[in-house]
Amino acid sequence: MRQNYKTEFRFFDYEIPTIPEGFTDSSWHNNICPSFERKLTEDTYVTLWVNYADEDRREMGGKQFFLTILPYDDLCNDVEFILETDSWDEIISKIDEIWGKA
Repeated sequence: MRQNYKTEFRFFDYEIPTIPEGFTDSSWHNNICPSFERKLTEDTYVTLWVNYADEDRREMGGKQFFLTILPYDDLCNDVEFILETDSWDEIISKIDEIWGKA
C-alpha cells in the first residue's frame, strides 16, 4: 500500500480538503503532522503542513496550517516559514499567490 497521510496518521482528527494541484502527499509518521510538498524551483520545495484540529494534540502547539520552503538537500536546517494560520482559505490564497494564480 502507498504511504499517505491516512496510513501514516491513522487517528488524524481532520478531514483534509482537496489538496492544491501539483502537491504530493509526503506524510511520514515520524513528522508532527501530515504534509504535502510541491517543487518550487530546481533547488527548493514548498511544504504544506496540516496539523491536528484539536489544539491539545498538536505536538508543538501553533496554528493548524503552515507553509514552509526548504532546499532539496537540506534536513530542516534552512527552513523558511511562509505562513502559519488557522484558515484553510488563507493557506490556499497564499499557495495561489506563490504560483501566480492570485
